[in-house]
Amino acid sequence: MRKTRTMLALLGLSAALAATPALAQTPEDALTAAWLAVCPSALPGTALAQRCAEIAAGGPGSRAEAAAGNFLEEIPGQGRSSTRDHAARENEQRTQLSANLALWVSADTGRLDRKESPNEAAFEGHTDSVSLGFDWAFHPKWTLGAALSHDQERLDFDASNGKAGGDYTGGIAYLSWAPAETIGVNGYYGELAASNDITRAIDYTLLSGTHVTAIARATPDSHRTIAGIGGDWNLARGAWAWQFGAGLDYTRTRIEAYTESGGQGLALSVPTRAIYTRRGRLDATVMRNVSTNWGVWQPQFKLGWRHEFANPARALTVHFADDPADTPIVFDTEDPDANWGEWALGSVFVFTHGQSGFLQYRQRFGHAFLQERVLALGWRIELK
Repeated sequence: MRKTRTMLALLGLSAALAATPALAQTPEDALTAAWLAVCPSALPGTALAQRCAEIAAGGPGSRAEAAAGNFLEEIPGQGRSSTRDHAARENEQRTQLSANLALWVSADTGRLDRKESPNEAAFEGHTDSVSLGFDWAFHPKWTLGAALSHDQERLDFDASNGKAGGDYTGGIAYLSWAPAETIGVNGYYGELAASNDITRAIDYTLLSGTHVTAIARATPDSHRTIAGIGGDWNLARGAWAWQFGAGLDYTRTRIEAYTESGGQGLALSVPTRAIYTRRGRLDATVMRNVSTNWGVWQPQFKLGWRHEFANPARALTVHFADDPADTPIVFDTEDPDANWGEWALGSVFVFTHGQSGFLQYRQRFGHAFLQERVLALGWRIELK
């Protein structure tokens, strides 16, 4: 009887520790502790109860091994492609504003690579975007624009067969003001909605020889808001030109709550969550105008600095879908890197008959764990 009371007390203590958000713990540590509360409440005959029985008979280290093989550290990475630099894409088309009305199209393809950390999984990300828009100079100093944008984002996690992807489609509006010939102020605001496809792999082998492999899937909806404001100062000396810019950009990505299917008893329920970034930027660009028989060629080199004001570490709570007690499994995400740099090399081509294009490659540098590389191009036609 005394042993029973002692065991129940230990289970209760472990459950309380696992459910306390104040404790900074990795996903693996959180699930390792939570098994002690999850398994006693598992309904006999269910797949979750079978997994618990395997862990109990699995030998030393079974709880930790099973926790590691659930790859909960991949969950914070879902939606992390929203931390890519949207401002560069949204502001690129603001460089050519000479016509009263113009149509433009732009596209970019990028890579996001994240290093592994204790709380978040490493991944390779692919981001592709295409935008179609127009600019209307309704006043000599004011230009209004709008665009339809479609983004595809894919994350492949390094340690497993887990994947996360989303297809975002929506509209973006722009407004530019030129109070003086050498000064420009611009802002943008956009709303995009997406359907997501999330795959979490489960794969572990216990000391007893039990091998569990499964796939858990979910298709939650998500919504993204982007906004920003910035200013530029332009200075020209002969064929050379310099541009100095500063701005603040905001992104909010909300992923709706979802419950995984599959998983052989280890499917999770994940609550609604939002990822915020609020990013300051400073840029300096040097350009040279080269006249040719077909128009003007303007090679450019940009160097920039970024500072993240938001996106802090936060506690994330999940639970097993088949757990009747909904035992919380609480773990922390990672803090962002607050400062890093970006460089870009590109060219603007201005042709006759009111047509122009641009080509640009840009890359992060000095970031603690996230690398971004983007190739962008676009075409613009002035109508009048």
